[in-house]
Amino acid sequence: MRTNYLYLIILLLTSAIISTSFAQDNTQLGLPEGAIVRLGKGGINIMRFSPDGTHLAVGTDVGVWLYDVPDGKETALFTGHTGHVNALAFSPDGNILASAGANNPVIQFWHVETRSKLNTIQLREFVFSIPALAFYGRTLVSLNSSRQITYWHAETGRKLSEEDGLEQFDAAVFSENGTMLAIFDRKRKIHLWDTTASSQLGTLMGHGGGPDSMVLSMAFSLNENILASACEDKTVKLWDTKNYTLHATLRGHKTWVTAVAYSNDGKTLASGDADKTIKIWDVKTQQEYATITGHKSTINTLTFAPEGHSRYSGCLVSGSADGTIKFWNPDNGEELTTFTTGHIESVKAVAFSENDKTLVSAAYNGNVEMWDLSTMEKQTTFTKGQTDIADILMFSSDATYYVRQSWLGYIAFSTFGLGYHSGTARSFNNFKLLNIITGKEIRGPWEATTDALTTAAFSPTDDVLAVINDNELLGWDINSGNELFQFNIDWNPDGNLVFSSDGKRIAKIDAADNPNVWNLEKMDEPPKVSDKHGDILAFSPNGKILAIGGKDAIYFWEYDKDGENEATIERQGFYGFEKTMTFSPDGSILLDLGHVHWNIHIELWDVKTGRKMGRLIGHTEFITSLVFSHDGKILSSTSEDGTILIWDWDKIISKMKGENK
Repeated sequence: MRTNYLYLIILLLTSAIISTSFAQDNTQLGLPEGAIVRLGKGGINIMRFSPDGTHLAVGTDVGVWLYDVPDGKETALFTGHTGHVNALAFSPDGNILASAGANNPVIQFWHVETRSKLNTIQLREFVFSIPALAFYGRTLVSLNSSRQITYWHAETGRKLSEEDGLEQFDAAVFSENGTMLAIFDRKRKIHLWDTTASSQLGTLMGHGGGPDSMVLSMAFSLNENILASACEDKTVKLWDTKNYTLHATLRGHKTWVTAVAYSNDGKTLASGDADKTIKIWDVKTQQEYATITGHKSTINTLTFAPEGHSRYSGCLVSGSADGTIKFWNPDNGEELTTFTTGHIESVKAVAFSENDKTLVSAAYNGNVEMWDLSTMEKQTTFTKGQTDIADILMFSSDATYYVRQSWLGYIAFSTFGLGYHSGTARSFNNFKLLNIITGKEIRGPWEATTDALTTAAFSPTDDVLAVINDNELLGWDINSGNELFQFNIDWNPDGNLVFSSDGKRIAKIDAADNPNVWNLEKMDEPPKVSDKHGDILAFSPNGKILAIGGKDAIYFWEYDKDGENEATIERQGFYGFEKTMTFSPDGSILLDLGHVHWNIHIELWDVKTGRKMGRLIGHTEFITSLVFSHDGKILSSTSEDGTILIWDWDKIISKMKGENK
């Protein structure tokens, strides 16, 4: 495959399309009802080229983005999925794109040229995911989490046949033409299936049975003679699919190998890892001949552009958790272009500037992005908080200050479901307080906090920083560094830390799951303790009521009064998954999280009556924050799906009140 890429490089350098990113974010595509705009495109799970190389489909946590390869334009966002899209397949003629994924019991068929949906196959309720798809002529072959291979008529969506008998598996891949399937089972072995005969061919021994033997990615060569498996053991193994033996082991990665892909002629193999590195191998000699660096986070997926007439014929393409897709010359590892940005993996926190003209958001890796709310365009990215992963991310209410605790290590994002798993940390307790406006770190006694730091909060006046550190609740004046309070608390790593709206009280869940409220004006008094159990707290806007979110109910506790709670909201439990809860600006509505099966949404409750008013649907993974603008007109929600949704609060309430009359 090593052709001369000189003509390509010259063309790119002299072309107007060469830029750091020539795909602009289309914030209006596929918006849920009530949303004004979507910021971010969702984390990257899988990429597939159309057979002629003119389109690149990217399966993300919010849908399928379709890019025009010659000019990098986003031509469509295919939605309708309720979770990860991690299975994509183009029909042999390139006219049809099929998509499916995790938490997502549908297969959708799209007409590529018209950007329209052709058909939807609604799967049985117990089918949790579709991790692999392939076209076999005019037949679509799918693998589901119930260990079934199903054959569908691509144009009508009619089921043709179905086969059972597969083992429980953690990874799976079809060959390019759909005739072979490889699955990595729970016993750490790889099984090969002939999909044309619906029969098992043979078993490969895998990477052993130890703690680092999980296979994270697999790929068939185009002729199906070799299967490559990428593993947590830092190796790539090449397997002979005819006699089921190990052909070679490729060593050189320093951590988990998270992605692997073959070139179209099978002579070149690319592998990417959790340490942001891509390696290119000569399959015949099993020698590495190029190492690529340039991404800032885990390599999620790799693919090669088809050979032919496309401008990027034969190029290597990488998708990373840092939100970028990059094109590379596979002969020497030279970067050709950053094709697109904005596919960040997870957004953890958000805040509005005091005048509500700017929104700041923090990603899982500590980076902060600033958005102009008049144009809905990104202004800049603040990278001084960048890390591999951040456990605590918090903004002051005016979007001036930012704290994060982080660690350096390895992270692999799940393509079969929600979240990620992480490797051995190289550095803990990297706690920083930063001024976003000046870009400077603010030094102070908070830097002496330990690994037991579990949560933090800013006061409403934005001049006090509070943290839970081991068995202590500590608070400091940000400007002077003076300690303002110190309380002993039974350590509980879960739940949030919240100030009342006037900054006079602070609350936290203790080790017995009971809320504690401290009066900061009478610090010699013990905290008031509720007998209600919960894992999430929110003060009402007037500061008189504390909402306690528990497994089966939300309790409203008037902590300065004796007697029972004023009201209780009964709800279906979401215990253990809840990230956030807040009141509307006027205090009449409480917002928390709900789910139907694994579909996450925002629940709206009437505080006075305890009646459910409605729900906001749009995110596909856990919602990490709910924040109102200072004028109360806009609600922002962030999610581990890698997006921010901006909601028109007045329109939402007007509609819901009309529906609930």
